[in-house]
Amino acid sequence: MRALFISSIFIAPLHHLVVCYNLVPHDGRSSILKTRRKFVTFTTTSILSPLLLPLSDQNACAAEEYYSMSTMKETAQYIKKYTNENFLRSVMESDCNFLYRGLSPDANKQLATENSSGLVITDEPFDLLDVETYGSNAAATYFQSLEVQMNANRLSIRPSNSHMGSTCPLEAAKWGTAVSIWPLGEHGVQFAWMEGGGLFWPVPASSESRAIAHSDGTQNDDKRLSEALRGDAWEIMFRADNGFLAVPSAFDNELKEILRQ
Repeated sequence: MRALFISSIFIAPLHHLVVCYNLVPHDGRSSILKTRRKFVTFTTTSILSPLLLPLSDQNACAAEEYYSMSTMKETAQYIKKYTNENFLRSVMESDCNFLYRGLSPDANKQLATENSSGLVITDEPFDLLDVETYGSNAAATYFQSLEVQMNANRLSIRPSNSHMGSTCPLEAAKWGTAVSIWPLGEHGVQFAWMEGGGLFWPVPASSESRAIAHSDGTQNDDKRLSEALRGDAWEIMFRADNGFLAVPSAFDNELKEILRQ
């Protein structure tokens, strides 16, 4: 078991937030911090979180790190530093086409009650195999068969360890507040989508056999993923073992402008 010690919190005027975290592994070994908190919320003028900064695949914990977050520019800087490099490169090569997801009810509630402008989500349940997700036994059976197929093809990404995203914020909004997602870390980040695009579910009536395209997060896959991100309302399954930053789509234009600089 590992312990998180919050050394001190200082609140300054004009929503200028500085937080000091002291992350100490209780067992004396250096390791990536694991936390039971589902969400790290950000103030209305801040998207970033210091709590997830150690999730950069370095076998060490940060001690007394200080971070001040107050602008979207800092959000972009965080994305550039901590988002999976190959995913970020694919986004930029697609002319800043984002991958979106609708926030779960719990995350929506957190976003509203905290009046926050973003979340880092670290342990959202995987629900693609659940009947309740689509309200359909047929859908659950389909994703279970997809699980078997992807496992047989030795793909590390599968419905049991991934979430569903969309290249269209309007489609994502059908599931909750639409947010762009930014997977964290350089390992445990993968993507899969249907060759030729479209939805995983429901399966098109005209579809006989559909091949699954995937990206294992290597530089060689950047072009394929960037092409998928350009797709019109394509669904893209994503695996993000270190969690992901979720930024409400209301900030899309501002975020894109800064990322392009």
